[in-house]
Amino acid sequence: MNMVDLRFFLLTATRYLERPMKTTLGECSDENGSPRRRSWCSWTTYGRLARDAGYWTGELPLEAELGEISVSDGGTWGQPFYYKDNLAHIIIPRTFTEEPYDMGVFRQWEHEQDIDGLSLLLRAARIDHHLSKYALEVKLF
Repeated sequence: MNMVDLRFFLLTATRYLERPMKTTLGECSDENGSPRRRSWCSWTTYGRLARDAGYWTGELPLEAELGEISVSDGGTWGQPFYYKDNLAHIIIPRTFTEEPYDMGVFRQWEHEQDIDGLSLLLRAARIDHHLSKYALEVKLF
């Protein structure tokens, strides 16, 4: 996958997964309030794989944060991540849990992302990826 394809992958995922397909309130959760997360993913770089095999987690970057050569510095992902020779693996889970604890109130939401629909768009654009019952991933190593 080249730099253009990786940027296209992130743009497509960000646009398509702009909010969860389904959200369910956890059974032990305060019913007031609303969920905040619009998406969820994990990612790593070649350098991080070589150093400690760690991954970052967070929402997908906003469309405005997806520059021509990298994910922007200071945005959703916090620092720049270059498409070429840097990003190594991106995982978008089918479901994710959001558990904010604000001012003594616990809330929990279970979110579902439409990775099946995203996979269809990626296949149509001939973007290599892997889809399982757990996640959609782009693995560049």
